[in-house]
Amino acid sequence: MRTAYSPFPSWLAPLLLGVLLAACGPKSLKERTRHGEKLSDEAAPLLDGAERDLSKLDAAGAEEKLKEAQELLSHPDIGLSPEGEMLQSRLSELQARLAPTRAEKAQKDLDAAVERQRDRLMQAMAEVTTTLEALEGKDVTRPQTEAVLKAVDRTRERLKEGKSLEAKSDDYGASARRTEQRLEQAAAKARSVQQVLDFVSGPATARQEAEALVKQAKAEKDPDKQLTLYTDARARFQRCGDTAKQLIAKAPELEKSPIQVEGQTTTPKAVASSCGTKADSLQKTVAKLEQAKAAREKKKAASAAKAKKG
Repeated sequence: MRTAYSPFPSWLAPLLLGVLLAACGPKSLKERTRHGEKLSDEAAPLLDGAERDLSKLDAAGAEEKLKEAQELLSHPDIGLSPEGEMLQSRLSELQARLAPTRAEKAQKDLDAAVERQRDRLMQAMAEVTTTLEALEGKDVTRPQTEAVLKAVDRTRERLKEGKSLEAKSDDYGASARRTEQRLEQAAAKARSVQQVLDFVSGPATARQEAEALVKQAKAEKDPDKQLTLYTDARARFQRCGDTAKQLIAKAPELEKSPIQVEGQTTTPKAVASSCGTKADSLQKTVAKLEQAKAAREKKKAASAAKAKKG
């Protein structure tokens, strides 16, 4: 019986098996040492990169590189490398710097955010200050007071944007509270000026108009026209007094606030009092003129009746 032909000599198979077994067997000390040195060579640049990242406060980038280096340096063969112990020590030192670096980065980011917020607030407060200064001049108008209130509202929006920073930064929190106080004062000032303007354009103007009518009535020769002028003046004085009381009731602080009326300094309280007094005085004048008018009309009617009979 013939055997199958094999291209390899019969003695080669046992030799190949021996070589394979030797390759799969334990490495020699020299091989392990070379492997450890290779691991060291791979780990060193990772540690260098991690250190650079930490110097830039990039804790995330450093942590990723340190994880890769740790995998390399955790192999048993690393102990056979001359640099192994030093690299492991360096790994531990760099890992210990991760938490402080994160804290430093967070503080730096917070400081930058606070600084940006302060800049925005300063710009907004500059507008408040400018509009508020305009209220110190003469002939202040209502649009100027509204400009202050709008600037205050915009600044309060800026404060809201940085609300989360107040709990993180004590210094900024204190600054924000001071800013809010200044805004409250500015708004109060603008509202106070508005109250004065409302009083001047309302009761005070009504009093001026009434006094002008009284002056015109005194110069009038026609008794009927004179009665009409005095009646109108009385109504304006009455409206002045009533409106003045309403405004003062809404804003008691307005009562003694100095106001300018026809170049003279007075107070809403004084205006309200004078309007009430003059309204009462004119009531008597109007009553007399009405009686005189009724007498004239009666006399005229009697004359007409007499003429008709005649």
